[in-house]
Order: sequence, then structure tokens, then C-alpha cells
Amino acid sequence: MKRTFFLPAIFIVIIIVATGCGQAESTGQEEVLSSDGLIQLTRKQFETDGMRTGEPVMANFGGKVKCYGYITTPPNGMAQISARISGLVDAVYCLPGDYVKKGKVLCMLSTNELIVLQQDFAVTSAKLASLKAGYERVRALYDEKIGSEKEYIATESEYKAMQAKYQALKLRLQMLNLEPSKIEAGELYPRFPVIAPISGYITSLNIVLGQFVEQQTVLMDIVDVKQLQLQLSVFENDLDKLKTGQRIRFTSLGKPGTTHFAVLSSIGKSVGTASKTIPCIARIDMEEGAHHINNSYVEATIILSNREAKSLPDEAIVKSGDEYFVFVVEKSDGQSYFLRKVKVNIGSKSDGFTEIVGATAKLSDVVIGGVYNLQE
Repeated sequence: MKRTFFLPAIFIVIIIVATGCGQAESTGQEEVLSSDGLIQLTRKQFETDGMRTGEPVMANFGGKVKCYGYITTPPNGMAQISARISGLVDAVYCLPGDYVKKGKVLCMLSTNELIVLQQDFAVTSAKLASLKAGYERVRALYDEKIGSEKEYIATESEYKAMQAKYQALKLRLQMLNLEPSKIEAGELYPRFPVIAPISGYITSLNIVLGQFVEQQTVLMDIVDVKQLQLQLSVFENDLDKLKTGQRIRFTSLGKPGTTHFAVLSSIGKSVGTASKTIPCIARIDMEEGAHHINNSYVEATIILSNREAKSLPDEAIVKSGDEYFVFVVEKSDGQSYFLRKVKVNIGSKSDGFTEIVGATAKLSDVVIGGVYNLQE
């Protein structure tokens, strides 16, 4: 008979032990309410649920206007580089994304036209020197009433015509970034450089070695990021709210989580017939380390007034009935966090932040992430 009850007894013990272990494991995944009313969380729970702490921060709760636009450059903030004369690409000294300073040689071109131009200039320079000497001699004779007026006028005309041709050829050489005095001395250039007219970044490069380029061909683009600005489209019914000098907060499509600032510098005077919006320009605050991309799409908020107040992220606040609460880290022993539920008074909401009013605005170590996982 004893053997008859022995096996079931063992099974009962195993079931009880297994059930007890399962319950203990489940309890370890939930917060515990301590005797002093604090919510206890293990360090692992705190980190797994993505919780983090912070303090109330200043946020703007004044009036604002939402708008959209692009990051652009003013006319003198971008350069399209093309060749002064047609030629073959002999060398390229830059790549897309490179920063270049004003005056840097970007590439080298060669062409027979360059050789002919230099030859013509050297010959013209020699003829001009000869005509100048003859002109000065004839003028001296004419001034002394010895030479004829007809000869003087003919010599002067020929000299001035050659002088004009010399100056024109000299200007063409200077536009090619060549030194005319060296050519006059017999030093001819086999090729000419293409120089950066502004400092900035190479945003496009349209040439390769050996390529023949015409005068109108765009070789590359340079953008000066220090001159980037916002071109915004504001609806007509918001026009009377705007004035230059207002601060603007914006985010770009490429970096949605990063906020930048600008200042409204120009308000358009004409409404687009199709869009019913007014173009506005804003000067970007160039923060150190910030990298803005030309033609990037942006979402912007024009701040109409500067009422700032202490606030917390919306996700840090939980609602219970008609009251609002936050969770504050009361203490921590390195293994566990002890949270206290604190009632707060709220004010306005703006861009993901809620205003905290009254004494609770001085809270510290508030749980601002993962609060939705806490049980009341």
C-alpha cells in the first residue's frame, strides 16, 4: 500500500516546486511596491524598459507659425565653374565633398587656342613697343611744328589701336589666370588653371581626364555652407504675425531628431498664385559641428513670442482621472531603483513638451522615458 502512494507523492512535490519556481521568476519581471510606498525596479528592468531620467527644461510656449521650405544658398554663396575657353582636361585636383579655398587650382585645361592667344599677345606686345617709340618721335616733331599733322594723326591712330588690342589680349590672359609679363618675356604656358572663385565644398564634379569641354560646360559646383539659408513658404493668413528678427526652430529631413535654429531676415512681398504662400528667408545659426545640406527639405516653426517655462517631455507625464503624475527616482542602491509617484500641475503643451507649473517645476531625477511600462 505504501508503494501505491509513493509515486503520486513525488509528483505532487515536483508540481509544487515547479509552480513555486515559475511564480518567483514571474515576480522578478514586475515592479514591487515597498512598504514606504515606493516602486522598486531592478537595474535590469530599468535599462530593459528604456527608462532614463532628467530634469525639467526651459521650452518656448509662445505663439508660433508652422511652415516648410528648403535649405538654399544666396546667389553669391554658390558657384558653377566653367572654362573661359574650350579645351581638354589635363588634370583634376579635387573630388566631390572636398573643401576648397578661394583661389585654389581645381583642374588644368589645355588647348591650341591658348597657344595662339599667347602668340598673338607676344607679337602685339612687340609691335606696341615699336609703335610707341615711333609715336613719341612723331609727336615730339609735331609739337615743335616740324612734323605734319597728317603723319601725327595716322601714327597716333595706329598706336592707340595696337594699344587697345594689347589690353584686350592681356585681359583675356588674366581671366585665364595667366601672368602676361611672363608671356611677354617668352615664357608660354602649355595649359591654364581653373580657379575656385569662392571657398566652399565641391557638391558636383562633371569632368574626367581627357574630356573635351566647351566654354559653357559646367565643370563643377561649389557651395559655401557658411552662407546657407532657409527659404520658407508661409501661408498668406500668417503674414501679419511675422517680423524680421524672429527666431526659427527647424529640422531637416536627413536629420529628423536634430533641432537647429535660424533668424527670419526677409519677408516676401508677393503671394504665390498656386501655393498661396509667401517666400521668406532666414539666416541659419551656424553651430559648431553642424552640417547642413544644400536643397534639403526642412520643417520649421517661427517663434512669435518668447514665453519660456519649465517643462517635461509629454511621455514623462501620466494621467490618472483628472490628475497628472510623474515618477521620480527617490533613491538607488546600485542594484535597484526606488520611484515615487508625484502629482504635478501642467500648463500649455508645445512640440512634445508640457509646461510644469508651481513648486513641482523644481523636480529632479524625473523618469522621462519608458514610463508607459510602469504599473500604477
